[in-house]
Amino acid sequence: MDPMNTHELLDLHDELTLKAKDILTTKVRNYSGTGDAYTNFRRVEDLHICSMPNGILARISDKIGRLITHCNHDGLVGDESFEDSILDSINYLVFLHGCVVARKKNE
Repeated sequence: MDPMNTHELLDLHDELTLKAKDILTTKVRNYSGTGDAYTNFRRVEDLHICSMPNGILARISDKIGRLITHCNHDGLVGDESFEDSILDSINYLVFLHGCVVARKKNE
């Protein structure tokens, strides 16, 4: 099968990023409770496990692992679809970008 043409790919980008933003909005509201979108990610630093960026990278790594499994075996990984893993990856990358950019500004 041929890959998507440019128009289809850009439409897909719009669709996925809109879905990812909706998911992120809900998860931040549900998980942070404090208004701090990074509440869960701060815990790895508070517990002296690793830096916040490395904690986010660990979650991205988990999603990459799931995507590899999806690509090698069709269907769900647990209860997570291929698209769920893609959307979560997008959101973790946004978290990572926000974290790194904010830290560089504060240096």
